[in-house]
Amino acid sequence: MVFFTSVFAAVLAALCAFAVPAGTTDLSNSTRTRTPISEGMHDGFFYSWWTDGGASATYTNGPKGQFSVTWDNGGSLLGGKGWKPGSRTRVLAYTGTFNSTGDSYLAVHGWTQNPLVEYYIVEHFGGPSNPFIGAINKGSITVDGSMYDMGVRTRVNQISIDGPGSTFQQFWSVRRSKRSSGTVDLRAHFRAWEGAGMRLGAGHYYQVLVCEGWFSSGSCNMTVSDVN
Repeated sequence: MVFFTSVFAAVLAALCAFAVPAGTTDLSNSTRTRTPISEGMHDGFFYSWWTDGGASATYTNGPKGQFSVTWDNGGSLLGGKGWKPGSRTRVLAYTGTFNSTGDSYLAVHGWTQNPLVEYYIVEHFGGPSNPFIGAINKGSITVDGSMYDMGVRTRVNQISIDGPGSTFQQFWSVRRSKRSSGTVDLRAHFRAWEGAGMRLGAGHYYQVLVCEGWFSSGSCNMTVSDVN
């Protein structure tokens, strides 16, 4: 979500700090139509879940790297599983299903610090909102069986994992050939970004395969793993 996700992560962290200690909320086999905001560890994987409450949205943690998300009729949401901290050399694999009637992403999402950067590697998107539209074109990379368009945006005076009033860049790789299963060589994307002048921070906060939607309806059921 181009304009909202940086807010999501910070609000999520703040709300979890006040409401639930990380890792203590069991979201396994959830049947509630509005799963509560939470993040933490589940069966060896880090998970992160946020919703603004506007959608009827359910997030469920399954075994190991499996998770599922369903949403309907508006609102914004972001959830998935991965690792904390992230890695500069990870190759991850994922498999599952992703379906949406409107604006949504299936993507690898992460943050770095020093400098602060939010990044996406988009594997699939629904609706008309190609996330590359509006970004400064930084060229392309061919990896993992497809060409990805690279782009960058600057966000000014926004909420981030460092708090409110942050200025930072968003880095994007958007796959031209959409898919819902495959591998992602993060190292290859990071090297291509740096070659295009897009420098990540020294510290990786988290790296999560996410399903993200806003003002749409959809579902995803994914399993993520570390090939390394």
